[in-house]
Amino acid sequence: MSGISFITRAFRSDSTDSALSSRGGVELSNPPYLNGFSTRRRDLSTQTDQPSKDLADSGRTTRCGCLPGKDGQRDQNGRGIVHHYVESATIHGIGQAGGPQHYRFRRPLWLLLVLGMAVGLGTTLFNQVSSYYDYPIRTVTKVEINSELAFPAVTICNLNQFVRERVPDIPIVNLVFFYLSDYAQLSRKLNSMPDLDNLTDVSGEELNRIALHAAPRLNDLLRQCRWTRRLYKCEDMFKPINTSYGLCFVFNGPQRRPEDRVHSSGTWSSLRVLAYTQNNKSYFSRLIHAGVKVMVHEPDHLPHPEDEGWFLRPGVSANLALTRTDSLNLARPYKAYSNGYCEDTKAEGYVNRLKDFQVYSEVNCFHECVRDFLDRICGCQIFLFSAGNRTICSAKKVLTCLMPALGTYSVEEMRLCNCDKECESVTYDGEVSYADFASAFIEEQAEQDSIILSHDDLRKNIVDVRVWYKTMNVFQVTQEPKLTRNSILATLGGQMGLFLGASILSITELLEVVLVLTFNRLKRCVSGLYRLC
Repeated sequence: MSGISFITRAFRSDSTDSALSSRGGVELSNPPYLNGFSTRRRDLSTQTDQPSKDLADSGRTTRCGCLPGKDGQRDQNGRGIVHHYVESATIHGIGQAGGPQHYRFRRPLWLLLVLGMAVGLGTTLFNQVSSYYDYPIRTVTKVEINSELAFPAVTICNLNQFVRERVPDIPIVNLVFFYLSDYAQLSRKLNSMPDLDNLTDVSGEELNRIALHAAPRLNDLLRQCRWTRRLYKCEDMFKPINTSYGLCFVFNGPQRRPEDRVHSSGTWSSLRVLAYTQNNKSYFSRLIHAGVKVMVHEPDHLPHPEDEGWFLRPGVSANLALTRTDSLNLARPYKAYSNGYCEDTKAEGYVNRLKDFQVYSEVNCFHECVRDFLDRICGCQIFLFSAGNRTICSAKKVLTCLMPALGTYSVEEMRLCNCDKECESVTYDGEVSYADFASAFIEEQAEQDSIILSHDDLRKNIVDVRVWYKTMNVFQVTQEPKLTRNSILATLGGQMGLFLGASILSITELLEVVLVLTFNRLKRCVSGLYRLC
């Protein structure tokens, strides 16, 4: 309202000056704001004839030390600038707020509309900026078509963890194998630990050696191996690897071969393995099941049988058709997951914080956290599973400390591990289909040709596994920022046009007027101080 009154006073001063000039017989041909220039010259000439003490004695002071008698003329210059802006402003509504008063309250009404639209624009901009710093994300799924793909690593574990005839007859070793098996839980004998004082202890290193000796051999488990329909020696294709399920065997592991890539989907580019589980020689193992566990993972990742993979029972031929999915999530400050951040293992200068694993993953982090927990409680680790430079528990320590400690490990302990998922990951989804390994006729023929011992042997021990890509297409799931600086600028431009019909140049016009008025005011104050001195 003060701006409108300011403009109105400017208009009234124009008409007053015209009337005075007509009564005095002097015609003013210049605009009102130029009249101040000539008046200023006359005032300056008369000012020099007055003693400087009159200024002090007059009792009249001005803000910022400005000289008296000058504000009126300079205010006319300010009114001219404002009047020009009101007439030419590109912000919608400014011209109407300073325009003719066609009806009562027209100018205040338009002024309120302009102010209301400005508040609406400011609120919208504030909400946009606030949302930006909440770091919202969106997920984009794409399909990448490939002419060739790297084949994943395939790990096969015999669920029969130990061969009975190779387990030594040492009472405390037999107790360890028994109490670590699922059968002990099913038989409810975990709480009936026998007296260990009369049993000779076995060191952790010796216990680990016994477990490796009793584990199935590669040639015992893997009887025939084919890659892209070519026959290979299984020991040339698979390498042993220690896992929580004991000794397993991995194809295309860290020692990836350049030729382990496929150029087509389907069984022509498949891995086929004929496994023999030796069910008739089974012993107490981690699980009570019969068959094999098959895991598909990246070559540089350590397999974790308890967290991934597929169970395949004996006596079947199983086809595992794979589909690959690449996930790329946003690192901090974005929350890649609803409840937390992800670990950007691909960032420049990233240092793996795990001690026992060369590659960071959420699962590896949790396993290391469990090892740290066991180190704090018992000062040692379980045998078989590779534990780096950590101490392996003796047989008595396994029974008296390690197993009770694992029983007390809870979800709350896992939450304290601070294990984030990796930002970039590759997963393999598999569709498993089954059929009986052989028809009745083939079973009889194989028995006659001495390929198998009996029908019963085939159905209890043989597992035929085929792994291949269902499609060469790779699904890419990528997270992107939902709001960016460019998107905020675009939204701001649209909202400015919607609320005020304005653009950046319109805001520049307004800033120019404010700066010019401020500069003139400061200049007048400085000039007044100089003359006072």
